[in-house]
Amino acid sequence: MNYKSIVESKTKNVSNVTKYTTEMDKALIDKIFFLDKVGDTTLFADYGCADGSVLKLACSILPQCTFIGFDNSKEMIDKANLRRNAIYFTSDINEFKKGIVKQQQYNKKKCCLSLLSLIHEMYSYGPEKVKDFWKFVFETKLFHYIAIRDMCVSHTTSRQSDPISVAKIRMNYDNNLLSQWESRWGSLTENWSLTHFLLTYRYVDSWEREFRENYLPINLEDLLALIPNNFEPTYIEHFALPFIRQQVKQDFDIDLQDRTHLKLILKSKSI
Repeated sequence: MNYKSIVESKTKNVSNVTKYTTEMDKALIDKIFFLDKVGDTTLFADYGCADGSVLKLACSILPQCTFIGFDNSKEMIDKANLRRNAIYFTSDINEFKKGIVKQQQYNKKKCCLSLLSLIHEMYSYGPEKVKDFWKFVFETKLFHYIAIRDMCVSHTTSRQSDPISVAKIRMNYDNNLLSQWESRWGSLTENWSLTHFLLTYRYVDSWEREFRENYLPINLEDLLALIPNNFEPTYIEHFALPFIRQQVKQDFDIDLQDRTHLKLILKSKSI
């Protein structure tokens, strides 16, 4: 891919919803990693469900279960088709909570909350929203399991970059876009910025939106430190997506050095 020929996009939101969701769909199989790891759970609640693709796939695998999806984008929920078989979609957070409570009270179903590519977005809404979000996740006592899959790097990512990798990017990427990137996130000579850039650079069709979004607002160690005593990790995997490794190698001849994604399952001790 010749990034020297990229034309900057001025769109602030997702300019092509179909293309955006198609990109997300590439990771669908990986996103349902938790289905066979949450015991006898029969209720799955997806916070930030987008167009519902994850729940629809999960429902096709576990048709005997119930699925509830919430997204604050009405456009995404409309795309999800609202009600479908054993799935209910809503853009109302209160309806989302009521649906979970109803299934637990009347059908005695254990619930797994999934947070898939969601945590990094929540941090863009500011400290108070983040505080409310974690309070909902950990203190509502609705969830037997919490499944997390998101971009997340270790604190060790904050170090000096390999200068050869930086030079390869400067030679092969659009100078204007790279200048915007560094003015917002810092020089690529800092490895955190370089790693962040390598997660973002492909999204040129929605550049104005994507380059402003912090994909890595919390590191792995700080995220684990947030887990309260009434939850325990039962599964953890810290890794780099093979697709991203391959794409970075193809586009820049760079070997991605850091683990960029996290899969984590927490189990409640008290429910």
